[in-house]
Amino acid sequence: MKAAISLVIALVVIVFHYWACRRPPKYWYVGGIIPFAWIIFLAVLFFNGMINLAEDWKTILFPTVIVFLMWAEGHEVAKKKEIAKMKAKDI
Repeated sequence: MKAAISLVIALVVIVFHYWACRRPPKYWYVGGIIPFAWIIFLAVLFFNGMINLAEDWKTILFPTVIVFLMWAEGHEVAKKKEIAKMKAKDI
């Protein structure tokens, strides 16, 4: 049951992050909510001694890179949409 709840929570976070990353460039910081929360979460775990960087670096690095790449890719998509809207208005 715990695994199912964890999976549902992970899916909700991923869907929210995907949605938040594609907000207009004016709201670029909305897509940063999940990466910021992830970094805070890792810092809390590290300072409480629950993370050993020598052993856990792969488990930490992979999700961190994925989250930041999703944010960067979503921001680029949002900028392209904004430019397309501006070009459509100019015509």
